[in-house]
Amino acid sequence: MKKMMFAVFALMSAVVFADWDKLPWIGDGRPVFADEAAFYGEDPAPVFRATFATPSAGQSLAPWIELAVAGYYKATLNGRPLQSVSHTSVMPLFSPFDHTIYADAIPFPAKQLKPAGGTNELEIALGNGWYNLPPLRFWGSINFRSHLAHGRPCFKARACGIGPLTWRWRETNVLRNCLYLGAEVDATRSFGDWRPACSVTGPKGRIVPRQAPPVDVFEQVPGKSSWLREGEVQVVDFGANATGVPKFLFRGAPRGMRVEIVYGERLNADGSVNVLTQTAGQIKHGNGGPGAPQVAMQRDVYVCGGGKVEVFEPPFVWHVCRYAEVRGLKTLLRPGEALMAHTASVLEDAPAAKAFKPAKPEFGRLHELCRRTFRANLMGVQSDCPGRERLGYGGDIAASCEAMILNFDMKEFYLKTLQDFADEAAGDGWITETAPFVGIADRGGIGRPDMGRAGPISWSVGVPILMDAIIRHYPDAKARALAFYPTCARYARQWHEKNPGLVIPQCIGDHEALERAPDAVTATAHWHRFVELTASFAAMLGRADDQAEFSALDAKIKDAFAKAFVTNGVVANGTQSAQAIALYHGLVPAAQIAAAEKQLVAALEKTGYGPTTGFFATRYMLVYLSEHGMLDAAEKVVLHKGFPGWLHMLDRGATTLWETWKESDNVFSNCHPMFGSVDEWILKYGAAK
Repeated sequence: MKKMMFAVFALMSAVVFADWDKLPWIGDGRPVFADEAAFYGEDPAPVFRATFATPSAGQSLAPWIELAVAGYYKATLNGRPLQSVSHTSVMPLFSPFDHTIYADAIPFPAKQLKPAGGTNELEIALGNGWYNLPPLRFWGSINFRSHLAHGRPCFKARACGIGPLTWRWRETNVLRNCLYLGAEVDATRSFGDWRPACSVTGPKGRIVPRQAPPVDVFEQVPGKSSWLREGEVQVVDFGANATGVPKFLFRGAPRGMRVEIVYGERLNADGSVNVLTQTAGQIKHGNGGPGAPQVAMQRDVYVCGGGKVEVFEPPFVWHVCRYAEVRGLKTLLRPGEALMAHTASVLEDAPAAKAFKPAKPEFGRLHELCRRTFRANLMGVQSDCPGRERLGYGGDIAASCEAMILNFDMKEFYLKTLQDFADEAAGDGWITETAPFVGIADRGGIGRPDMGRAGPISWSVGVPILMDAIIRHYPDAKARALAFYPTCARYARQWHEKNPGLVIPQCIGDHEALERAPDAVTATAHWHRFVELTASFAAMLGRADDQAEFSALDAKIKDAFAKAFVTNGVVANGTQSAQAIALYHGLVPAAQIAAAEKQLVAALEKTGYGPTTGFFATRYMLVYLSEHGMLDAAEKVVLHKGFPGWLHMLDRGATTLWETWKESDNVFSNCHPMFGSVDEWILKYGAAK
């Protein structure tokens, strides 16, 4: 049914999307703050209203609207939400707004319309979303706002079946909203007066119909409340770590009572909520720039209006948390009066996930741990973590896309991901570390100022790896995936021009390995993989000259790797990481493969089969062992008890994957899909036969 509805919306959209350039961006006309500190003060969110008459019953096409929004939005018709796209206020999808903007087609349900000839009120409330971030200094230095298209939230609207719309706007009682810092609503504030909306300067991107799935609610979970300090502070436990939008019911709260809520993945020793593992950009010591909070935690505020029952659902934000600490509420929240609406891109289960029955209980527990983590990190982009960063890192995608595809129908989601990376590479040709690009280029440019936006090769390789995965798993999308071939070919040629020595000296490496391979091993192996896949795409497209060019280059890279790093089967420092990377990528000369496998097994035996690999080599090791007659060894790695390993996470109470093998209550995210490649192994090899 969902697919059929989408097809109808896409058909309707195709009729009129070409007219977007003729429509103005609509906003409140207020200027962007000149003072950085002002971004953290009160800035009431606007709501826009237009009226229209219900068409006569004989009209052939039911009325609907198309919306392109820079920011976040919530649409209502006659006071009731228009929920055909999303039940949340965290749409549209995040994209490079100066390149591509995804518009939603929203039909008006007949039951929400007034009788024929009656006057209807359509309202669009706007939040800041990704378009109007404050100038937070992530890690004390990087201002995402400097790299993303930005401005005050605005929208374009195309009404269909109801004639042109005239918009007015007014301020709301949403005094603050930031997807990293939370929202503040003051129910004692009256809304402002209606005034004419303004034509404003919006982002430059082309507007296209959204084909990727929307962010929506897939589960609602009640929280259990308990006092931390009687009559002052209580803690709500939602049972598991996840991404979502909370909802609180406050009964009999006096007018003006201020309730503050902070969120976290863990509890401190005293039972309070630990806010540090998902604090934005490690801003914990006043290092966030002028006016930024001392600690950039996820924090909502609600000032009660004095009603018998008040519902607080923070607008235009989401949180990753298991726990919420509610400060200032005098009475205990009752069961069911604190809910978490788990949100993510709406995805159908893949056949492998539908059919999965674990051969061992541990496989089932790990599978659910991974799925919960995956869901939490699919908020329009596949993120590294849904709290501290929320960004689409190519390396994380490269390591986990197979596991994701085995769990969910990722076709449209991943095609949108490829478009994000292609958009960012369109100007200078460099594939960036994240897409959309926010200014992070960690050890990517190999010391050259003319490669400033280039991500590290092990993150850029996520683009061809994702293309290859789509082609293999979704044959009907092959042509759409191959459309990104020019991005890969241009990047490969540029990279080789800047680095003719073939061995790549610099990269982030096998991230979070306990015993790292040299970064040059990881980087050069992924340079080989990038060129190898680009050659294969050229062959699929019938570009014989390109195929010959890239195949010849790949042969040189493989030869350079073997000469630089492989001696008698030992790869560089002989760690699990180094051996797995080289073996998986076919970079060990044939005569040395047996010795290289022996070295890998010896490295595993040294730790009792505890993995010391980072998130790349962990996947490579499990796949290589399983595909080369050593399935039992791979299973020993998956089922390793104690530190390091996945069962250690479960034994320590984890409900989502950690960012690191080591437990963290301060720096590292507790909801990170990097090590989720284990679920690829579980779904392929851990099912009951």
